[in-house]
Amino acid sequence: MKIVVFDFDGTLTEKRGNLWRKIWQELGYDVGPSSYYFELLNDFLNGKIDYELWCELTCKAFQEKRFSKQMFLQMINEIKLMPGAKELIEQLSLKGVELHIVSGNFVSAIKNTLGESEKYITGIKANEFVFDQNGLLSEIVGTKYDFKGKARYIKELCDKKGINANEILFVGNSINDEWAYKSGAKTLCVNPDEADCQNSTIWNKVIYTDNLLDLEKEID
Repeated sequence: MKIVVFDFDGTLTEKRGNLWRKIWQELGYDVGPSSYYFELLNDFLNGKIDYELWCELTCKAFQEKRFSKQMFLQMINEIKLMPGAKELIEQLSLKGVELHIVSGNFVSAIKNTLGESEKYITGIKANEFVFDQNGLLSEIVGTKYDFKGKARYIKELCDKKGINANEILFVGNSINDEWAYKSGAKTLCVNPDEADCQNSTIWNKVIYTDNLLDLEKEID
């Protein structure tokens, strides 16, 4: 395998809930089935609003509660990599496998969690918060590579590297990862969370593990 593209939340990290949802909750918003949060999420998933508008409306909601950089840093410091994740990343890199992360999380959160392991990652695509000089949220820059965008990212990699999609392995765990197979890449579902892991069209293989170093033997 020449390239491995990882999802981040719940794939490389311990499952501690969606960071977006956690921020809404920490700011005092209801996230139940009848909430504004849930309404926005459903509108996006059903195609009623695009990702850019979803980020814009979410940004306004966060600004109303004076979401700050300090609050964000406190939250992301709680994110932990899965056991074996650092070792897996290093071993794959030493074997000459190019590594990428494509996520619905945030670039700064991913880099903070990776620590020194970031040096082994060629590309990171995710959202980003922009804070003003007072440390308050001013903008959410949304990624174009989440959900359907994960397949787009892999296709762009193929074009850039001049390789076939079957030389790329995508590793994910959830619903927003399920578009990756449309790129033609091989797919591996690790510790599935809401993913249709029994669908062999979407996922070529499924693995349950407490230590991500177990994945090394699946990547040749």
